Amino acid sequence: MSEAVAYDDGLDALESADGPWSWDHVPEGKDFIYYGPLRLPAVAHMRVRAEIDPKTRKCGAVSVKVADCQVQLQVIAAPRGTGQWTEVRRAITARLRSTGRIEAEEGRFGPELAAHITRQNKKGETVVIPMRFQGIDGDRWLLKAAAMGPSVHSADTRARIDAFLSNCAVERGPEAMIAGTILVLDTPKFTSEESAPDAESEAPATEED
Repeated sequence: MSEAVAYDDGLDALESADGPWSWDHVPEGKDFIYYGPLRLPAVAHMRVRAEIDPKTRKCGAVSVKVADCQVQLQVIAAPRGTGQWTEVRRAITARLRSTGRIEAEEGRFGPELAAHITRQNKKGETVVIPMRFQGIDGDRWLLKAAAMGPSVHSADTRARIDAFLSNCAVERGPEAMIAGTILVLDTPKFTSEESAPDAESEAPATEED
């Protein structure tokens, strides 16, 4: 029997929930870190990084360390009454098909994409990058998660990422938006001063495909 792998992502105590939720359906007693429309579970020592677009200087995503992977989260506007993930999933497949192997799989939240992308590193060496893409359709929103890391296709890491996503929430807002618009995220704020966790934020980074 193999021993459980210990990770320094701060998420060991996070249990699976029944989210991600729309903000008006969040269960009582939940604390969050506010990134504007995206709300992350308030977990002490969680490692989060803002992804800043160098052209607009706006935050379009955050990356969270889960196990030995980085999970990039985005909130995307969707039409009322219909999901956006099918269209986004097709676009990802079309974009990455020529760069490696990408397959559709069924996961906890529905269809996922498992990919092995071939790229050259800074030394000019050819490397294979394992990635996984998930999308959860909500009420006029899509929570998109793109995970990359050595163990991203393992059952343990998939369960760990799923547990994290199941504790997130989205506040889409009432304003009209074009379907597919990536919502701008804010500087993080906590539910209250008393419940603010000792979350570990890293320096801003630029967003990557």
